[in-house]
Amino acid sequence: MNIFSFTAHFDKEETCRLHFKSERDRVGIKCRRCGHDKHYGIKSRWSYECKSCRSRISLRSGTIMQSSKLSFITWYKAMFLMTITKKGFSSKEIQRQLGFLFGPWFTSCVRLWGIGMISILWKV
Repeated sequence: MNIFSFTAHFDKEETCRLHFKSERDRVGIKCRRCGHDKHYGIKSRWSYECKSCRSRISLRSGTIMQSSKLSFITWYKAMFLMTITKKGFSSKEIQRQLGFLFGPWFTSCVRLWGIGMISILWKV
């Protein structure tokens, strides 16, 4: 995927959320409280509700985006920048490209490096 096709597919926050939700639905979600794997989707809150115990699970919970205040489009841009070249990008370069402060952004980069950059996000 090149930068033109990336911006064509993921041009808005809504598009990134919908793609992330579809990938999350495909992989499956398990309730932390009861272990049940059937959920209702609550689009107005971007979360899931367990059919068994009715506990709510946010779209980000249980992922590298958990407890992050960065938008989905920012995460997607960062993942794209980190996977676009053979050598990758340093966290400092991603900070420059996306215009963020180094402290919070460095933590996000470490999370992304830790999971090895899942390639399924770019199979569009």
